Amino acid sequence: MYDVLIVGSGVIGMSIARALSDKSNSSIAVVDRDVPGLHASYKAGGMLGAQNEFENYSPLYELAIHSRRYFKDLAEDLYDETNIDIEFVSHGLIKMASNINDIAHLNKQYTFLSQHDEHVKALDKSSLQSLSNGYIDFHNQAIYIPDDGQINASKYTKALLESITNKGVDRFCKTEVTNITKKRDYYNIETSHDVLQAKKVVIAGGAWSHELIHDSTVASQITGVKGEVLLLENKQVDLKQTLFMTNGCYIVPKAKNRFLVGATSYMNDFSVGTSKEGESWLFNEATQYVPALKSSNVIHKWSGIRPYTENEWPIMDEVDDGLFLVTGHYRNGILLSPIIGKLMSEWIINDHTPSILERFKAKRSVEL
Repeated sequence: MYDVLIVGSGVIGMSIARALSDKSNSSIAVVDRDVPGLHASYKAGGMLGAQNEFENYSPLYELAIHSRRYFKDLAEDLYDETNIDIEFVSHGLIKMASNINDIAHLNKQYTFLSQHDEHVKALDKSSLQSLSNGYIDFHNQAIYIPDDGQINASKYTKALLESITNKGVDRFCKTEVTNITKKRDYYNIETSHDVLQAKKVVIAGGAWSHELIHDSTVASQITGVKGEVLLLENKQVDLKQTLFMTNGCYIVPKAKNRFLVGATSYMNDFSVGTSKEGESWLFNEATQYVPALKSSNVIHKWSGIRPYTENEWPIMDEVDDGLFLVTGHYRNGILLSPIIGKLMSEWIINDHTPSILERFKAKRSVEL
């Protein structure tokens, strides 16, 4: 009998497990039907775009800002615990309007962000060229968000996995949870190999979380969005800042002169692998804004499924007594994982909802 069993070993599930192990003496298990972090977590761009995604103040924006602040110390802690460098850097993010129709949207975002952060700047052609060492071509409109950084998502996933293992969290890999049944004061968790018991259960299965929710009203809110990604290598390009376009394409400079280019968005698509159309779109978009990348070598390509809910507003809720649902973080799972780990662990231990999470209930009675 475990105190807490977590279904899903992406960065959200493992962050909750890590925070729980630090805050209590609870017996904890993490169960995953695949290799830990195989899907969205392992394959993400690793952007910490706390300001990039928002043009209005909201609880989600507040969570994002708070969570971004954890990463410098978190990177150091994980290195001390695991000897894995998650490659945290904070060179800032440049956001550009992809077409003239998006200029008004970007200007609205700039107005909001600059009111809360005096370091956010609008960029003209000259300032963009200077900031990017001349590598980014100016298109329409651009702003600079200096505090948005990035990490290596693959190494972050591996570091979290090693951290929770070192802290005594039990792991069940390649074990599919098929059903969760409530008993009097615990849950039966039926798996492909055995039946486990736990006093509390956290469903953090990403885009597949709906498969374990018996309430169809809640389950129907959760789906997946497939994203395709290319990893380019170009030893001639010296670009530090992340570049994010309003059409969803992004370029994230990585170590060893590599550039992660993402991501397509295919709603309700759970297929595996990249398409020729997606690969072409990514490469053409990247080279339109950074022409020097045309001479790059494509060294890797992959796809991942991001958990999506309506209005890109995640669900964090206790949907039954001791049964928690945590999903729908879409493009912000990496960014939000530290704060979600902290808040959900406090909720689980104290049996009390943190006030900032009140707006993220599964059955929402107010307009978001």
